[in-house]
Amino acid sequence: MTSPLTWPVSSFLGTIAPDEVHLWAWALQPAARDLSAHLQILDRQEQERVRRFHFAADAERYAVAHGNLRRILGAYLNLAPERLCFRNNQFGKPELAGETTLKFSLSHSKSIAVLAVDHSQPVGVDVEDVRPIEAEVADGHFSATELTDLRGLQGEDWLAGFYRCWTRKEAILKAEGVGLSLALDSFDVSLLPDKKAELISTRQRFSHPWRLHDVSPSSGSIGALATAQPHPRLAYFRC
Repeated sequence: MTSPLTWPVSSFLGTIAPDEVHLWAWALQPAARDLSAHLQILDRQEQERVRRFHFAADAERYAVAHGNLRRILGAYLNLAPERLCFRNNQFGKPELAGETTLKFSLSHSKSIAVLAVDHSQPVGVDVEDVRPIEAEVADGHFSATELTDLRGLQGEDWLAGFYRCWTRKEAILKAEGVGLSLALDSFDVSLLPDKKAELISTRQRFSHPWRLHDVSPSSGSIGALATAQPHPRLAYFRC
């Protein structure tokens, strides 16, 4: 069951200022009667992707996530959702095609979706449902510095630390636009509960000095935002 959204909600005015990042969240539990409304605004490639899912629940989550993505971005651009065109960069990151500076990043877990939108600067967002995870996953992906911090935590604190680390790393890779082509252990992020979200050090050459923010939308999830803006104003919305 999806936990209720807990972040504050701003009034959407249909525009985004250059120093803002807008964050949207919604649950991924569509009623059957609503699914067709999402499917009909997807393009041919997206509809084909829906058909390829083995499990119906995964297909529904994809349709709802991408249907709402189209509606939200269409509202910023004053375009009908079905008229939006996307292209992928060389690493598969989707971008808006055409004459627009708008940047976005979409992430979803099994229960919830989060979308980050920026006027012109690259952004990356990641959200994960908090669920048990094996320590070996951290051992295989996190840096030595992060593992040292993580091993100082126990129980639920360890689990929250793992997801803070994971989502912050994923958010940076999404903002950078390279997916998992860069090793997760090639840079260090904060993960302790008393430390602010931060890119601590890197052994990679990133395109920007990424700034991290906690953007967890519900009590059952942990999320992170990476942005090129040094001091963005964050606005939160639901749909």
